Amino acid sequence: CNNVSSPVIAGDYVHFGTTAGSYYVLNRTDGALVKEIVCGEPIFSAPVVSQDRVYFATLGSQVYAVQPNGDVCWTWDFVKEVMGFTGDRWSGQDWLKHKQGRVTWEDRFCCSRDLAAHGKMVVIPAGAKTVWLEDAGSNAAVRAIWKIPNLAGNLDPAVYGQSIGEDGAVYTQWHRRDNAGRVEIMRLKDGEVHYDSVPGTLTKLGEPGLLSFCSVSIRGQDVYRCRPQMGAGLCKHSPDRQEPQYLGGYPSIASPILLKDKAVYGGLDGKLYVVPLSGGEDVWSFKTPFDAPISAPAAACDGRIYIGCEDGYLYVLGPGGKAA
Repeated sequence: CNNVSSPVIAGDYVHFGTTAGSYYVLNRTDGALVKEIVCGEPIFSAPVVSQDRVYFATLGSQVYAVQPNGDVCWTWDFVKEVMGFTGDRWSGQDWLKHKQGRVTWEDRFCCSRDLAAHGKMVVIPAGAKTVWLEDAGSNAAVRAIWKIPNLAGNLDPAVYGQSIGEDGAVYTQWHRRDNAGRVEIMRLKDGEVHYDSVPGTLTKLGEPGLLSFCSVSIRGQDVYRCRPQMGAGLCKHSPDRQEPQYLGGYPSIASPILLKDKAVYGGLDGKLYVVPLSGGEDVWSFKTPFDAPISAPAAACDGRIYIGCEDGYLYVLGPGGKAA
């Protein structure tokens, strides 16, 4: 059913959501169905594993915490808890009645991008807001709700997937219309959100540069991101540099995967790129047969790289870049 949510492994189980509105837990050994959770609305966001639980969100921003075997621990509903709306969230008539007037861009609530987790803290991109939920065991406790500040406009922005550093800092790519966007760094301290931005990521009308559309990857204080413009395929952003360092590769809208000393990502030209993180070295690439764009992150495990391509095929590369 045209699923867009990546699967995740939690212990002996495989978890994945579907656009048909059900969340599945399978036995990873034989594929047997262990649990089906009927959510009633599509799941676009990939689930995440943190400590002993798995977290996922529906398109309507209902958040679930489940055990590895699929038993539900708690649910939390952004639309009810934050927006105070108790009707059918997919009904324009119910929204008109609730608002007693026109529904606007301020009423967006969808969670279509990936959430993230750090310990017991789960970070959700819901509508134009970012929500910090702490797993309190049998329920979720809201620790902060934050909205991107006005910059190059005042309309609520689109918020893309969250990434979390080892120190708990949250990185998010956002954009407003007319090419306005930036990568924000948000830190939660004593219930307050303190924010900064990644140098060299600001784009806006009248200035060169195209914004990015994917989650960033983090190592230490360095941020790696892909961009959909020539000469800026894979970039490294460091705190002591105002401008990004171009490392190589073709334009992309897929998040890079960081290995020991290389980054792996798929380009819009249908090639897989393996780029040294040091910069200045040769970039290795693998050309897929049909040149279809690669718009989703690759995966690497046990010496193999897995690529999902828009030609409908899954490609598996073994040691030395040979097709496995």
